[in-house]
Amino acid sequence: MFIRFVCGLALLGFASAGVAADATPAASSSPSPKASGTPREMDSFIVVLLVRPANAPALPKAELDKLGEGHMATIGRLAEEGKLLKAGPFEDFSGRNVRGMFILKTASVDEAREWVATDPLVKAGRLVPEFLKWFVLKGSLK
Repeated sequence: MFIRFVCGLALLGFASAGVAADATPAASSSPSPKASGTPREMDSFIVVLLVRPANAPALPKAELDKLGEGHMATIGRLAEEGKLLKAGPFEDFSGRNVRGMFILKTASVDEAREWVATDPLVKAGRLVPEFLKWFVLKGSLK
């Protein structure tokens, strides 16, 4: 019985040492395309968070409605052009007033900035875009 206990402790020690070594990721400024030492191919997209700034201009309802229609037209155009993977609004509990998101089919933040700059709500200062590069396993999003 004592031998089983000691062997069990030894195995537990080896297992936990392996877990501890794997639990500490290497320092990196960008995500690693490797998992468990196996190279992984990644796709990248630009995620755009659309944030309502505290100083957004107050506009009459008719003008806001027109800007909203233009915003929806921009979403439709980007989708038709094959530039937009997904878009949609948020219910934001962060306190940052994030209103929505675009996931754009480009790895270039400069290209994404050009596309988003055409949105009437962005032009009017009612939404401010924040850009993030997002990496996902190659082929996992369609």
